[in-house]
Amino acid sequence: MATSGKIASRGADERIGAAPLPAAASIICRYYSVWAIYAFGGGFLYGVYPLFLRSRGLSQFEMNSVLATYFAVTFMTDVPTGAFADAFGRRRAFVLGCVLRASAFLLYFFAHRYAVFLVAEAIDGVGTTFCNGAIDAWGVDALDDAGFTGLKDRLFSRISQFTNLGFMLSAIVGAWVGSYNLAWPWLLGAAGYLLSAMAGRLMMDEPRRSRTLSRPHEAVVTTVARRIGRGFRIGFANRAIFILSLANGAFFAAWAPSWLEWPQFFADAYRRGPWIVGWIYALFTIARMAGAEAVVRSGFGPEARARILTATALTVAIAFVAAWLASGRTNAALGCFVAMNLGIGALLPMAQSWFNAEIGAADRATLLSFNSTFATMGAATGLLTTGAFADVHGIPAVWAVSGVIMLFTAPLFLLLSRFASRSRGRAGAFSVSSDGGPNLEA
Repeated sequence: MATSGKIASRGADERIGAAPLPAAASIICRYYSVWAIYAFGGGFLYGVYPLFLRSRGLSQFEMNSVLATYFAVTFMTDVPTGAFADAFGRRRAFVLGCVLRASAFLLYFFAHRYAVFLVAEAIDGVGTTFCNGAIDAWGVDALDDAGFTGLKDRLFSRISQFTNLGFMLSAIVGAWVGSYNLAWPWLLGAAGYLLSAMAGRLMMDEPRRSRTLSRPHEAVVTTVARRIGRGFRIGFANRAIFILSLANGAFFAAWAPSWLEWPQFFADAYRRGPWIVGWIYALFTIARMAGAEAVVRSGFGPEARARILTATALTVAIAFVAAWLASGRTNAALGCFVAMNLGIGALLPMAQSWFNAEIGAADRATLLSFNSTFATMGAATGLLTTGAFADVHGIPAVWAVSGVIMLFTAPLFLLLSRFASRSRGRAGAFSVSSDGGPNLEA
């Protein structure tokens, strides 16, 4: 993440609200707005998604495999679509992704067969990868072009809060609508993504280095392929990028299965109808927002990231295991999930900020997709390995497994302490030299 180069002096230039340049202030406003609209559009299914799949006759393994299909597709297409965004424009990639996601949601609305759900998830996966990293890559590079030099940990934490607020509000609406018909939230989601496409088209002014898509098809394929190879070379050559991506994969292997588990568990335990799932999701979202706010107000520098990330990862792992142990007492299990989401809300923006500190502007979307590739691979692995296990042993038993998986992230974050000094320079400290090899500036 870009800093002023003088992290030790926590002056006004390190705070998001410390009178940024007029151009930067406008970019921050649009950055927040696009993320908030995109998050609101996609949140209608949060919570009721597994309830909908279960109502269409799917087992837990089938539900998990449907979501795993989404992650498998994003695993295969994340880096190519990120390379497309770097080569031909983040706005173009984002708008295309939103249109694809809206199409997938419409297909979901009409789907009743397992195979159709798989096709819809595949389309949604491709759409997601066109959006992945595009907003952040556009926002970070636009701010750098505008001369913004503040510490972006706080920026990402604020974005996390805005997106969580969008998810929370639309999840409540979606759960309420789902109480009447569990298929209707898909129509709301499709409309939300079309609105997101319009917002991105209007607000995401392309940086001056962006190129236009005015080249032959063969040149497009060649350029994207070259950027894919470049992204993988950088990703595996920079140890900080690789370890952060590896930790991201383990984290999502632990976390992703719970997305399909807790809505069913708490909906069945409380027996109040789908609407209660929306409010529980809102509670978890508030916990994540509180965790992100703790990052904003903590005042710690980049040198403390590794220790704090390690402690936070251990907290999340303990909360998973505690939820399993408390599964016989619904309110106690709910409290464990609140604690878990508090830790996750703090962990995600810190890890994201650190990752952005290690990458240069020219390859930002490609390397953000490189990081997402590990997340999707981890999520798909976690879903497939726990689906059948949940059918046999029950949902709470999977939480114990997730806690064990989460423990593996702690030593990875601790190992990153030796790279802390590399995050204190300007944005884009990591770049690629003219021969394609890694070049790490002091």
